[in-house]
Amino acid sequence: MKVARVDKRDDLSTLEHQATGGGLASALGGERISLLLYHREGAKIVPLFRDRPQVVGRAWPADVVVADPSLSRQHARFTWEEGGVVVEDLGSTNGTQLGGERVERARVSPGVAVMLGSVTASVHRTEPRGGGFKGIEPHDRFVELLGDELVRARRFGRRLAVAMVRAVGRDDALVSRFVPRLRAELRDVDRLSVHGPNAVLLLLPEVDAVVAATMLGGLIRGQLAEPPLRAGLALFPDAGVSAEELIDAARASCRRASEQTPLVRAHALGPLVGEPVIESAPMRELYRLVDRVAVSELPVLVIGETGSGKELVARAIHERGTRQGQPLRAVNCGALPQNLIESELFGHERGAFTGADTEHPGLFEQAHGGTLLLDEVGELSQGAQAALLRVLETRRVKRVGGVEERDVDVRVVAATHRDLHAEVARGAFRQDLLYRLDGMTLRVPPLRERVEEIVPLASRFLLEAQRNAASPVSDIDAEARHRLETHDWPGNVRELRNVIERASVLCQGNIISVVDLPERLRGGSSEQQPVSQPPEADASAAFKERVRRYEVDLIVDALRRAGGNQTLAAKLLEMPLRTLVHKLKSYGIKKRFDAE
Repeated sequence: MKVARVDKRDDLSTLEHQATGGGLASALGGERISLLLYHREGAKIVPLFRDRPQVVGRAWPADVVVADPSLSRQHARFTWEEGGVVVEDLGSTNGTQLGGERVERARVSPGVAVMLGSVTASVHRTEPRGGGFKGIEPHDRFVELLGDELVRARRFGRRLAVAMVRAVGRDDALVSRFVPRLRAELRDVDRLSVHGPNAVLLLLPEVDAVVAATMLGGLIRGQLAEPPLRAGLALFPDAGVSAEELIDAARASCRRASEQTPLVRAHALGPLVGEPVIESAPMRELYRLVDRVAVSELPVLVIGETGSGKELVARAIHERGTRQGQPLRAVNCGALPQNLIESELFGHERGAFTGADTEHPGLFEQAHGGTLLLDEVGELSQGAQAALLRVLETRRVKRVGGVEERDVDVRVVAATHRDLHAEVARGAFRQDLLYRLDGMTLRVPPLRERVEEIVPLASRFLLEAQRNAASPVSDIDAEARHRLETHDWPGNVRELRNVIERASVLCQGNIISVVDLPERLRGGSSEQQPVSQPPEADASAAFKERVRRYEVDLIVDALRRAGGNQTLAAKLLEMPLRTLVHKLKSYGIKKRFDAE
């Protein structure tokens, strides 16, 4: 079943149609050609024009700049000439490869991958309708957009999905083989980001489990020219409530996908694996308190930022106390739909509601004799808070739809990233429930307050990546370690794990270096540096003059790529046409360009 999408001209087709009044399409027999470049930070789309070569390289004077260290300054030239597109290597260090062999000059068939160092290039025919290159985002931008969507999802009670799609089983199982079709099948609101040579992440706003599974089921049905695809699906709030949790869950479920089950849906993500890393003074003090409180029966409230390791603290309390060996259950209260919270916590009888085909013991019953972790307890509704308070006071539960009360002996450990005292003050959380939960408060310090543990944690996650993906990457170099230690880690430990997982995929050798880290850790992307940077530029020039040169270089490069067409150049720059025209006049660029 194919999910309906808005059928309209894609950006590139509309761009060329507007720029030429339809003349370009008729002059070239309706054919439009684009060069797609897949690199560490995402993808770049370059329109090709007849007999107008495009040089791809790491820096100026290349026509198309991709700041990837595997590229030479001027790496290869692509020319659309009579008979098709030709690639020529320009004496690059790492070479240009086609079909696994190094070439000096070769004709490129549409859809076939050309390797420029570690950058994948492919030529595509873009039809007037239905092509799909919109919404391919750099990784950091994808994470930012996901965060924005999560804010909207929480505020308006919407669903959303994050998916990872991975190509498997062939030497040419690269993103260039399937992303154009994948992107064309998605909706305009969906976003895609390249995660590695053979995998992408998808952001699918405002879809439920059925719609998301239907969409992905259609997307991963491979065509004859494509490698087999596997997908992992993580839904908010079921599999996680933060960007890092959803990405982590999507990747983990994609890893479990197989030929028999090509689509795997993630459920609530469990605690981070392994023992806690205790290298810093704040963590040593925290676990000293854990040892003291574990032997008591006090209810414990664990506070800390999302992803900081609250689940590990709860597990340590259970395993170091008198209930060791008894059941340990955990639930993320923020990941449960409000209408199912009481059913999950307290259970339900058969027929209690639509879909309750069998009786179901709740988590309190399952944890009888042991410990129950209520993660993100601050997300509970007022009704669920009242029901929870009753259970804590009476130590008895009544299933939804039932009449019998059952005794339960459970130690509750609650966790939250919220300030529950502030929530009480604004009427969002019951004060009497807070008293019941807060027998002892333990604060988990964020990762930025325990710098000594960043590298040991990164090494652990790298070892996990080696085991899970048979990765040859075995170490992290000194400069990359320094960047890890100086980052503030708003997503805490889970963000660190995602960074290391992705770096191990991107790494070209055996050791992760700075270029394998996300832009936010590198201190700025060189993609944002001037695409044209003449060597005679004076570094001591006044700030305004340097900004002027930067803008001039950007505009001249866009005009060159657009063949002098201002409408097309404005689109390439993502700038209103009237703004471009004003800058052309201010800087005198039009005369300069016409004179070239």
